[in-house]
Amino acid sequence: MTVWERSSIEEREEYIKFLQLYGALSNLFRQKHGDPIPYLDSKFQETIFAKVFKSQNVDISNTPHDILSIFGNERIGIGLKTWMNSAPSYQKVMQLKSFQDEINEFKNDSSSLAIKISELKNERLRSDYARLGLSIDNNIYHFITRDRGACTINECSYPLVDISKISIKNLTETSFSWTDGIKEYRYTFGDSQIWQKFDQNAKDTKVIKTFEVRILEDPFKFLFDAYYNAQHRLYAQKEEIDEVYLPLYSFKNKEVGLKSGLNSWNAAPKSKGSSTLRPLNEIYIPIPREFHSKYPNFFVPNIFEFEDRQKRAKQNEGIVPEIEFHLYLPSGKRIPARVTQDNFKGLQSGSQTEKDENGKRFGQAALGQWLLIDVLGLKERKLVTRKWLIQRGVDSVRLWHKKNDYQNIYIDFAPTDSFEKFMHDESIAEN
Repeated sequence: MTVWERSSIEEREEYIKFLQLYGALSNLFRQKHGDPIPYLDSKFQETIFAKVFKSQNVDISNTPHDILSIFGNERIGIGLKTWMNSAPSYQKVMQLKSFQDEINEFKNDSSSLAIKISELKNERLRSDYARLGLSIDNNIYHFITRDRGACTINECSYPLVDISKISIKNLTETSFSWTDGIKEYRYTFGDSQIWQKFDQNAKDTKVIKTFEVRILEDPFKFLFDAYYNAQHRLYAQKEEIDEVYLPLYSFKNKEVGLKSGLNSWNAAPKSKGSSTLRPLNEIYIPIPREFHSKYPNFFVPNIFEFEDRQKRAKQNEGIVPEIEFHLYLPSGKRIPARVTQDNFKGLQSGSQTEKDENGKRFGQAALGQWLLIDVLGLKERKLVTRKWLIQRGVDSVRLWHKKNDYQNIYIDFAPTDSFEKFMHDESIAEN
């Protein structure tokens, strides 16, 4: 059963109507009117897919999956694509510019080159599986091809590269192509892009639906009349949320601390004289004091007043004030978390009060396991650097919650430099 078939008939019909409507407006977006091929913007495609099928837009900074769809306990990652012409076509599927030097080392060895690029692609996919709580074998591409006066919806598999079955096709100065018997890939050296061949006749591809798109000759008049002649004008009532960003490095020196933050596992053992190393997943996300000054009302109403009250109440008890809440990971998991340490400088999982089903107090491991090990892929005691983070396309996280709901906070990764832009009031790309 396709993902399309798992949605209701009403949802499918509504999705097609939105695509027809957007395609009808094609002459808004081109200087040369009369082109019979409907236009479709990829961001609109993502937005309307998520809206109609009640899914989540999860694309951040070149991550492999655009959409997360949930059916009961099953979570499916979906890559969305669109292009003109239904003929077989290579389309960009992954950018590996940060690994360009590593890849070029194998430029004269086609077998090693195929393995290296495939391993990097698989690593990105597995990272997103961990981020979003996906399984390995049920994710898909949902792609729309556009021809004269019509669009066609297709689905195909979205697997890992089977490295054991790699076969080399061609190697030139500008590009390299290979297959694993399931998909055909091409890598272009100039822009460090992986391209994948999409073919409606491939065994793992199903043509879902072809539908007509009638393009308006004058979409400007249509929109003008529709807007200004409407009897009831409906304006979007956006749910109010508070949204902030935090760095995965020290804001002060722009690097990950050697024994703090994501490298907290490298700090001295907790027990004096002990030789027991701290767990690899024992981390915290640093919160600069400058962040609290800029956004004092995110974790509590006025964190400075809260800090003063807590200090006065506990000054004789030797207890560091903490702010506790539930943290929701994009994988669907909810964990207890807290803002703690002097000056509330660390966000970590765990709770002083909440206990698991065995009656044991939650510790620091959950956030570090998801963020550092499962998603970012640190498997051994190797110091995390900002360069290492940037190579993976992230050095910040995004946090948000509904207005005044301080007990339920959501987290996901954010593109490189998001925190710096946030602190300087610069716009941050949504994905």
